[in-house]
Amino acid sequence: MSPDVSPLPSDSPAEEHPERVALRDARTLRPGSSVTVGVIGAAAGVALLVPGVLTEPRSWTLISTVVLALVLLWLFVVRPSVVIHAEGIRLVNPLRVVDVTWPAISEVRSRWALEIVADGRRYTAWGVPADPGRPRYGRGMLTVGANKVRGKGTTEEPAKSKVEAQAVAAEVEARMTADRKRKDGRTPRIAHQVWDPASVGLLLVGLAFFVIGTFVV
Repeated sequence: MSPDVSPLPSDSPAEEHPERVALRDARTLRPGSSVTVGVIGAAAGVALLVPGVLTEPRSWTLISTVVLALVLLWLFVVRPSVVIHAEGIRLVNPLRVVDVTWPAISEVRSRWALEIVADGRRYTAWGVPADPGRPRYGRGMLTVGANKVRGKGTTEEPAKSKVEAQAVAAEVEARMTADRKRKDGRTPRIAHQVWDPASVGLLLVGLAFFVIGTFVV
């Protein structure tokens, strides 16, 4: 993942020169479980792939299936993450990347996963699921503020030892508040979603190899 992208405002045509967002003070958030599952899955895939390649006659159906499984594992389990930086937040999803700066965010939620509402559109972070054991953040709360238990009026601080939507949502709102208090007004207003060419290309290659290995070879 490149450290810089060139996001466009959502209503800007693609041919215009985009405003660059430098990811200062960036911090990548990804659940440890996704890395663990990725490592275990990769090890299992290699254990199946190596004998399949070295054994004659080769089973191209098995090889192509394992390769596609590894591609899907990377895209949908390991790759998804959230990058919080000085100017805003980046949602890295399986095939697309969303860049939103603090002034563009109107609401943050955490029903099933971290959700950012900006310029009337909702963006979901695949890489930051909600903890079902905690009150959700955002819409549906009877009390004002984050993570207040319904009917009790008490506040439960989200755990910071793991990546969960409630904790990230609370940090996002705190950063939004801090940005509004800035006097200089230099933070650009950007909310943009783009397809990631490398991820889309990798998926297409994996699918093509699977089709060829299963139905052609």
